[in-house]
Amino acid sequence: MSIKKVLGFTGIRSDYDLLSLLYKKLNESKDFEIKLIVSGAHLSETYGYTFNDIVQDGIPVIAKIENLIDSNSRASRIKSLSILLQDCIHTIVEYKPDIIIYAGDREEVVVGGLIGTYLRIPTIHFFGGDHALDGNIDNPIRHAVSKLSSLHFVSNQESKKRLIRSGEHERRIFNVGSPALDKFISTKYISKKDVLNSLDRPYWDNYAVMIYHPFAGEENEAGKHFEEILIALEKKSIKTFVSYPNIDAGNKIIIKIIDKYSSKDNFKFYKNLSRELFVNLLRNCMFMIGNSSAGLYEAPLLKLGAVNVGNRQKGRLCAANVIFVEQGINNIIKGIEKVMTREFQISLSKVECPYGYGVSIDKIINLMRSLDFESYVSKSEDPLLMEGYYE
Repeated sequence: MSIKKVLGFTGIRSDYDLLSLLYKKLNESKDFEIKLIVSGAHLSETYGYTFNDIVQDGIPVIAKIENLIDSNSRASRIKSLSILLQDCIHTIVEYKPDIIIYAGDREEVVVGGLIGTYLRIPTIHFFGGDHALDGNIDNPIRHAVSKLSSLHFVSNQESKKRLIRSGEHERRIFNVGSPALDKFISTKYISKKDVLNSLDRPYWDNYAVMIYHPFAGEENEAGKHFEEILIALEKKSIKTFVSYPNIDAGNKIIIKIIDKYSSKDNFKFYKNLSRELFVNLLRNCMFMIGNSSAGLYEAPLLKLGAVNVGNRQKGRLCAANVIFVEQGINNIIKGIEKVMTREFQISLSKVECPYGYGVSIDKIINLMRSLDFESYVSKSEDPLLMEGYYE
């Protein structure tokens, strides 16, 4: 069997973490050759220059594309997308990959889907079929890319059903679980003492972890919403490790709030942590708070409570570890009080993770070995003729 050439896209730490162990396993396999196009926040010092993490993992990089337009403008993301699209076409034409893979709903997946479609290169979309109630940018981008993609490696049965209802043929869809969880559970254990020493907080004991990103449509309120969580945590005297936001519009306002609170001893703000340190930070914390998908994906594996504040993540498949609260200091305080109750903590022991238990990578690689990618390029299926069509 000839070696299959795989091309991946990654533009930010969060999407890299979803597939990084898969990249590593593909790189180690004699059956595959993996190359990455690295762009966006990976190449920005403001967001921790996480390109170094990719280098450290030993994943071959075929192109570095500096396309990030770092502003609060809604137009910045589509401008960044256009730069990436323009700059990576020649690389892909020259490399001639057998398959293009990408995950999620950010700009890079749009580029991967478009290029795969126009160049007739088979594509695999990870985490397609997910859905959030807000109906904002993530939904249309994710679902549009699913229509562009040849194959779908979904993380749960609900997403598979949603793709079928949208007109994708079942033969194209494989429920493999979340490959991100494989890396999560295999991460080396670090003691709580060593975690706290590494983060310059050796005198802390119990703590929370806060990850809050700006939400499309609420960019102008991002700073206010972020600060409300900090105030609620302060009122409850909870020491908290706080992540910097992602690159989405509204992040500059949040960073100003971080600067305002940076001297307060009950908060420790960080731009980027090694995966090993981040996983162990979660393993040892009291609860998560904010609006990160980690509360839905990783936290259930740890039987860890998560307070999700605001509209981001609403409607997505989640376990009973997640407490959804509206914005507002009093609402957030109520969520914090609930997640810390003895009753809720006891209930966490029964939580089941809806995205699998860290056994996805082998399934994915076996599928990538056995599937005839070329047979999936042409999407000739007519949704009107498919079983399950509804008037």
